[in-house]
Amino acid sequence: MAFFCNHQFYKLMIYGFVFYVLVLSLFKFSDAASEEPIGRARRLLPFQQKTIVISNVVRNHEVLNVHCKSSEDDLGLQHIRFFHIWSFRFKVNWKGTTKFRCHFTWKGGGDHWFTIFKDRRDHCDYCKWSVLGDGGREKPMIRTRWWKGYETGRDDFYDWDK
Repeated sequence: MAFFCNHQFYKLMIYGFVFYVLVLSLFKFSDAASEEPIGRARRLLPFQQKTIVISNVVRNHEVLNVHCKSSEDDLGLQHIRFFHIWSFRFKVNWKGTTKFRCHFTWKGGGDHWFTIFKDRRDHCDYCKWSVLGDGGREKPMIRTRWWKGYETGRDDFYDWDK
């Protein structure tokens, strides 16, 4: 009974309540099902490792030349044969401002820039990009999202950067 009258008990209760409120404030509550399964975990783990896969499916079956870089890394020029892939891994910085831009060229296809990864846009731990190239009704870049080894079933279509 003496424990309940002690100020340490009340102090412990206050600290527990503050901790509980802080933990709850980290999670986004919604009645709707979350579209982004990685969104909550991404906010809690800022140094999460990401994998980017670029697949060459350009319409004229040519070799795709890709040069990707961020403010910290330059991955050099890569030559991806038709229906082949190239991938790279990196960790997102603690500020959540990691961004990779790639320059795409191919014979008879043009010269294009695309931001292949933006931390605020790409909520996937394994992002697979298919480069279709120019022409047709579809947009030239398709991203298929993967999370924890499983495809999420969502494809997102993007235009080249302006």
